[in-house]
Amino acid sequence: MKLLYKLLIRLTLSLGVISYLLTVGIAFVKNGFVIGVLSASLPLLSNAYWTYALWSEPDKFYQLYVSGQILLFLCIIFSFALHKLKS
Repeated sequence: MKLLYKLLIRLTLSLGVISYLLTVGIAFVKNGFVIGVLSASLPLLSNAYWTYALWSEPDKFYQLYVSGQILLFLCIIFSFALHKLKS
């Protein structure tokens, strides 16, 4: 159980960092410098916003981004659940 928890935490942190960088990059490309800086300063809010905004985009990159956000959300939920079970 402890090994699973450690692996899940590492996966969650890795996905979180990748997600943060992609979100800031998408914000800079789509809406410019000010929105990019705003997205960089509000990571959880901007991840939720960009996931919602890009939900129906047909581009494969954006579909992969949204799928990654859903995976990150599930990893966070499972990490919290395993942490509660562990303690």
